[in-house]
Amino acid sequence: MTAAGPRPAVRFTLLGPLEVWHGDVPVPIPAGRARVLLATLLLRANQPVPVDALVERLWGDAAPNPDRVKATLQMAVRRLRQALGDANVVRTATNAYVAEVDPESVDLHRFRRLAAGGRHAEALALWRGEPLSDVESDALHREDVEPLRDEWLAVLERRVEADLAAGRAAGLVPELRALTRAYPLRERFWGQLVLALHGSDRQGEALAAFREVRELLAEELGVDPSEYLRAVHRTVLAGDARPALTPWTALCQLPPDTADFIGRDDLCARASALLTDRSRTAVPVVAITGAPGTGKSTLTVRVAHALRDRFPDGQLFVRLDGAGAAPRDPAEVLAELLTAVGLNPAAMPDRLEARAAAFRSRVADRAVLLVLDDAARFDQVRHLLPGTATSAVLISSRHLLGGLPGVHSLRVPPLTASAGLALLSRVIGDGRVEAEAGAAASIAEACGGLPLALRIVGARLAARPSLPLAKLADRLADERRRLDELAAGDLEVRAGLELSYEALPPDAALAFRRLGLIGASDVASWAVKALTGLADPEQPIERLVEANLLEEVGRDATGEPRYRLHDILAVYAAELVEQDDGGTRALRAYLDALTALADAACHRLAATVDELPLIPAEPSTVLTAAEVDRLTEDGVKWLLVEQVPLERAIEVACRRGWGAVAAGLYQRTVRYLDVYIPLDRVAELAERVAGVLHAGGDVRLAWGVEFHRVYQLLKRSVEDGLLQQLERCAEVFGQHGDTVEEAIALATLAHYGHINGQESAIDLARRAVEAGRNSGSRTAYCSTVRELALILGESGRHRESLACFEEALAISRDLGPLPEAQVHYGIARCALDSGDVDRAVEAVDRAVRLVGTIDDPRAAGWVTNLAGRVKLAAGDHAEGVRLAGRAHRIFVDIGEGIGVVDAVASMAEGYLELGRPEDALAVLEPAMREYRDVGAAQAIDRLRQALQRASAVVPRPGGAPSVP
Repeated sequence: MTAAGPRPAVRFTLLGPLEVWHGDVPVPIPAGRARVLLATLLLRANQPVPVDALVERLWGDAAPNPDRVKATLQMAVRRLRQALGDANVVRTATNAYVAEVDPESVDLHRFRRLAAGGRHAEALALWRGEPLSDVESDALHREDVEPLRDEWLAVLERRVEADLAAGRAAGLVPELRALTRAYPLRERFWGQLVLALHGSDRQGEALAAFREVRELLAEELGVDPSEYLRAVHRTVLAGDARPALTPWTALCQLPPDTADFIGRDDLCARASALLTDRSRTAVPVVAITGAPGTGKSTLTVRVAHALRDRFPDGQLFVRLDGAGAAPRDPAEVLAELLTAVGLNPAAMPDRLEARAAAFRSRVADRAVLLVLDDAARFDQVRHLLPGTATSAVLISSRHLLGGLPGVHSLRVPPLTASAGLALLSRVIGDGRVEAEAGAAASIAEACGGLPLALRIVGARLAARPSLPLAKLADRLADERRRLDELAAGDLEVRAGLELSYEALPPDAALAFRRLGLIGASDVASWAVKALTGLADPEQPIERLVEANLLEEVGRDATGEPRYRLHDILAVYAAELVEQDDGGTRALRAYLDALTALADAACHRLAATVDELPLIPAEPSTVLTAAEVDRLTEDGVKWLLVEQVPLERAIEVACRRGWGAVAAGLYQRTVRYLDVYIPLDRVAELAERVAGVLHAGGDVRLAWGVEFHRVYQLLKRSVEDGLLQQLERCAEVFGQHGDTVEEAIALATLAHYGHINGQESAIDLARRAVEAGRNSGSRTAYCSTVRELALILGESGRHRESLACFEEALAISRDLGPLPEAQVHYGIARCALDSGDVDRAVEAVDRAVRLVGTIDDPRAAGWVTNLAGRVKLAAGDHAEGVRLAGRAHRIFVDIGEGIGVVDAVASMAEGYLELGRPEDALAVLEPAMREYRDVGAAQAIDRLRQALQRASAVVPRPGGAPSVP
C-alpha cells in the first residue's frame, strides 16, 4: 500500500459567484436552499448561526409549519453535507449550525485581513464581481450583500487615497471619473477626483468638479458639500501641493502600560465587554470615573492596551486636562486628532462643528479606539466622538459624564485592603512587607486604598531600603501631616485634590471643606445643611458627587440618601476647614442638630424606668421642627443608621472640650444603642466624656456619665469595684440634691448587690424608694418600688413583694409599655418563686405582649427567658428549653453575661427534666468556663446545681467543674 497524501485544501469564494473548491476540483452545490444555507454559514464563519436565523434566510415569510420546521431544516443541512462530500465543514451546535473553517480558506475573510493591514489593492483583487451573485435570497442580499458593497467601496476609497499620497494623481483621474458616474452621491470619490485633478496641475478642472458635485448635492439632496469636500476645496484654492489627506496609518498613541497594576479585574472585564459588544449599533462610550488618585488613567490605559488587536485601525490618545483650571478646548483637541489621522493642516476647518464632522468622516467605518484622558464634562467630549459603531471611545474623568448620550459609567473605588498590600509588595518587595506585616497594613490603611498614594509611599520606601516601615507608618498615622508624607518627586496626592477642589463652585467647595469637620463617615443631606447653613444642600451635594469628591452609597433604612467622604479626601477637607473662619460655628450647629435629632428619636421610643433623666436638648437652629419629625419618624431606625456618626460626634465634642454637648450625645446614644455597641466601646466613650467634664469643672454631669459607664459594665459582670463606683455616684447625686438620679443609682446598687449576694440589698432598696418618693418623679418612684419588690420576692418575702408590685403596677400604666412590662416581669418572678404558677403564667404573658410592641432586645431577652422558666415550672419542658435557647441567643448577641448564665441554667434544667443530661452538660460546661466570674451569685448557683445533677447521671472524667 502507498501512504495517503495530505488532504486537499478546501476553498470558498463569496466575492462573486459562490464556489467551493476541494483542492483543484470544483464542488458543485445545487441551486436553491443549499446555496443559501452555505452562504449564510460562511458569511459568519466559525460562529454558531441560530436555527431561527437560518429558517428566516431559507424561507422568509413562507417558513414551514412550526411542527415541521426543525425536521425540514435538518433535511436541508443533510443535503448540503451530501453535496459538499469530503469538503463538508458544517457542524451542529446547540440549537444552531456552524461552518468550521480556516478563515484564510474564505475569500471574504482574506479580504478583510488584507484591508485591515493596509494591503488594499491585494484585497480588492479578490473581488470577482457581485458577491453571491448566483445565490437566490432577497433577505441575504438585503442584509448581507449590501453591507459587503459598502466594505468594498470603503477599501476602494482607501486604495485611491494611498495612490494619491504616492503621487499617482494623473493616472487616477479616469478611474475616479468612472467612479463618480457610478456613485454620484459618494462624496469621497468626488473629493479624490478634485485632488487628483489638482495634483495633475489641472486646477480649473478641479474647481469645476467641485462646482459639479456641489450643484448635484443641492439638486438631489438639498444639502451643502460635507466638511471633507470643503477642506479639499480650500486646499485647491490655497494652491497647496500636498494632499488634503495622507494615507491612513494605524497609530498607537497609548502611553506605556503600568507594570505594577493590581486588582480591577472585574472593571477591566466590564469595560472591555462594553467596548467590544458585537451587537452595538452606536459608538460604544465607556467612562471610567472616580476620585483623585484612584487610578482611573492607569486602568484606562490597561484596558486600551488589552484591546489593541480589536481596534486594528489605531488607538488614539488625547489628554483633556479636565481636572485643571483650564480644560482643553474641543476645537484644539480635534485639530490634534485630525492632524494625527492625516489631515493637511492647510485644510483644517475653522469651526468646531466642521472639525467634528471632518473627524467623523475620517474615522468612519474604521476600527479605532479613541482614549480621552481626564475629561472635564460631557460638553468637552461630545464633539470628539466618532460617528460609526466600528470605533469605540474610552474616557477617564473625575466627573460623572451624565449628559453624554449612551455613556456607560464605571466607577473606580479605592483598592481593597488585600489589593493595597499587594501593590505595596509589588513596589518594595514581598520580603520587606512580610517582615513588618503590621506596619505594612497600617501604611496601606493610611493610604485609603488609593493607588497613587500607595505608589508614592512605595517609591519612598524603595529609595530607602533601610527605612523601617513602622517609622513611616507612625508618620502617616498623624492626619495633620499625612498629605505631606504622601509626596515623592513630582507625585503628590495633595496636588490632585487641589485641582478638583479649586474647580468647585463656592457652595460645593463650602460643603466639601465643612465635611472635613466630621471626618470620613456616611452622612445624610441634613448633615450638610447643618454644617453649611445652606437652605438647600442638594445642589452642592450633586456637584460633589459629579466631581467624585463625595460618593453616593445608597439609601439608609429611613429612606434618606447617604453620602461618603473617602478617608484621604476627609484628611484634605480637614486641612481646608482649618482656614475657614466659620468652621467652629458650623461644627457646633451640626452637633446641636444631631443632638436634637437624637433627642426626638429617643422620645419616640419606649421609656424605661431605670435610666437617669436626659440632659435637656436645645432645638436645632438649622433644621425645622418638620424636618426633625420627618427624619426621626422611626426612632429606632434613625438611631441605628446614625450610630457611627453619633459615636464620632461624641469624640469630636470631647476633642473640642465641649463636655455638656458630648454628655448629651452620649446619653442619647447609649440609652437605646447600648445593645448594638460593644460594652468596652461604651465604657471608653464614657471615660472620655467624663474626663472632659471633670476638666471643665462640671462634676454633676461627670458623675452622671460615670453612672452610665458603671451601669453598662455591670450588665456583663458584677464586680466589687463597679459597685463601689455606683455607691459613689449615689453619694454625689445626693450631695447635689439630684434626688431622681440618687434614687435610680440606689435602686441600681440594690439590684446588682442582691445579684451578688449582698445582705444590705433590701436596705438599699428602701433608701431608693424614699429618694424616689421625695424626688417627685413618678418614673423614679415606680423604678425604686419595683426594685424593692423584686428583691423582697427573691428573698422569700412574697407577700410584701406582691404588695410593692401592685403599687408599682398602678403607677407604671401611665408611663408606657416598657415600665409596665417590667412590673409584670417582676410579678411573674415573684409568683414563680412562691409556687403560684398560674399567676406567673398570666403575668409573664402580659409582659411578653407589652415587650412585643417595642424594640428593646434586652427586655425581649429577659422576658423570653422568664417565659421559658415559667413553661418549665408548668411542665412544658420542651417549650421551656426552646424559649431559654432563644433568650440565650439574644443575650450572646448583646453581650449580657448575666443573662447568658441565667438562660443556660434554664436550658440545662429543661434538658434534665426531658431526660437529656448529655445536652445539659453540652451547654453547662462552656458556660461554666466562660462565665464563672460574671459575679451573678444566684445564677451561678443555678448553674452549679444543674451541673451536679447532670454529672451524677453522666459521670465526667476527672469530675465535674466546680464554682469557687
